[in-house]
Amino acid sequence: MDKLKSLYKIFEKHISGVKFAVIIISTFAITLVFGTFMESYHGADYANRMVYKSWWFMALEACMFISVFMATVVRLPVQKRLKGFYCIHAGLLILFIGSFFTYVNGIDGSIQLLPNEPATKLLINEDILRIDNLSTRKSFKYTLPYSYKTYKIDKSIDKVEIVEFIPYAENKIEWHSEENHNKKQHSSTYMIFNDNMSQEVTLSLSSKSDFKSVTKMGLLSIHYMPKILKNCFSKETESGFIIWNLSSGVCFTAEERNLPMSKTKKGTRFVVLKNNGKFLKFFPDFSPVAINDDLTKNTNSPFRVLSKKIFESKPTLFAFGDAISFYKKRKKKWLMKEFSKNDGILPLPWMGFKLRLLHFSDSSYPVEIPQYTVPAQESGEIIIGKVKAVKIKFHGKKYFVRSDGPLELSNGKETMRFQITPKEIKLPYQITLDRFQMNVDPGTQKAASFESFVQLLDGRNSQGVKSHHVFMNNPLKYDDFTFYQSSYFPLGKDQAGKQQYGSVLSVNYDPGRFFKYLGCIIVIFGSIWHFIINRKKVKA
Repeated sequence: MDKLKSLYKIFEKHISGVKFAVIIISTFAITLVFGTFMESYHGADYANRMVYKSWWFMALEACMFISVFMATVVRLPVQKRLKGFYCIHAGLLILFIGSFFTYVNGIDGSIQLLPNEPATKLLINEDILRIDNLSTRKSFKYTLPYSYKTYKIDKSIDKVEIVEFIPYAENKIEWHSEENHNKKQHSSTYMIFNDNMSQEVTLSLSSKSDFKSVTKMGLLSIHYMPKILKNCFSKETESGFIIWNLSSGVCFTAEERNLPMSKTKKGTRFVVLKNNGKFLKFFPDFSPVAINDDLTKNTNSPFRVLSKKIFESKPTLFAFGDAISFYKKRKKKWLMKEFSKNDGILPLPWMGFKLRLLHFSDSSYPVEIPQYTVPAQESGEIIIGKVKAVKIKFHGKKYFVRSDGPLELSNGKETMRFQITPKEIKLPYQITLDRFQMNVDPGTQKAASFESFVQLLDGRNSQGVKSHHVFMNNPLKYDDFTFYQSSYFPLGKDQAGKQQYGSVLSVNYDPGRFFKYLGCIIVIFGSIWHFIINRKKVKA
């Protein structure tokens, strides 16, 4: 018993002392400065994961709580001259208790609002891996670690092994070779550039690749085509029709086989092709697939008919790996150009752009592999590290589930779908965006301010629909939640040609707010009492 008393005395002496308090307060202040820099350069979510919502930050606050508590205990019983001191420390303890309530039960999230569509789902800043077994119709949800760096998991759910979680990632291109790879399914990476900008574009015909065969850059459409079509695109054709046999790989123009071009009564061009004793009708200006008599698509036909005419009015580039084709309006003809082995650069007819062939392969295909990176933000938006990824094992093979889209896998017997989604909370009321208003800086399209006019309907009471105007420094407060105007996103143009927007409101629920406000008030009152009133009494 005496030993325990002795240990307590040592503990009391060190924890309640000024030296320990100075160390803890200094460490806390340095941590806050560090967290501010992390939030400024890497975003609020990264700062929360790394600092403000980490276990060691809460341990630091616990040490401050113990220090303040013990500093009060050693000065008991109450002394009249220290009443201000007790008041200050009581306020600090209440403030720490409020911070603890916020840490345990606080909610930070967002709600997305579409025009005239009621919204009830609140998206929380927690990541969920959703696993859907489409064969057995079973669903599983796994809460991913709230970590700022790569986290090893090693957990199995429904024959799926969850290996690790990457909270911030950038996709890196890797080329995977395969012995039985179909050489018709080639892939390429290009660099399109001019004096003002440059961008890499990877395109692939492989079904195993993460990249598609069509992409857009502003008004420019880029179509990646099989090399077998290169010769047909270079041929002069009045109709612009190119017939392609998917089975044999052979292509030819309508003029080469003397296929007559006809028109319907409404002037729609069509061509008829005979195959195995049957006639196939094509309307290439609308679809390359054959059309049945009942106007349905005949996808079983091995033939496709492409119309180059429909690509002459808009900037369109056809790439064939080591060659490209485009329509030159001034010459009113299609040009075919091949990359030279020296520099591999070809000029394009739009805004001084040029195209460089960086990589071509008919024996491998490109895939995107998420790799961890420290996020970076610019003007309040994350520009690096926007992707979250989970590495999984499915029947012995490794795959990545990314937050930018679902992943669907099958082993022939069962099909699984994987998706990373934010945690959802359903509100007991609905919020509807009535109108979104945005003001731009003069002479630019940059948003200077934006605000939302919303309507709130709560079925739990009979007050009906309430209208609210949400903008900066004017949040909507309802049912212990606070909704702040946060962001917006474009939705396209309406029937009148006017650009429409959706609104994003940040949502906060802070159960410790009352205690934090109360603690601050008590600290201020205690400081006045201890440092001003007592000092005046001493001087008197």
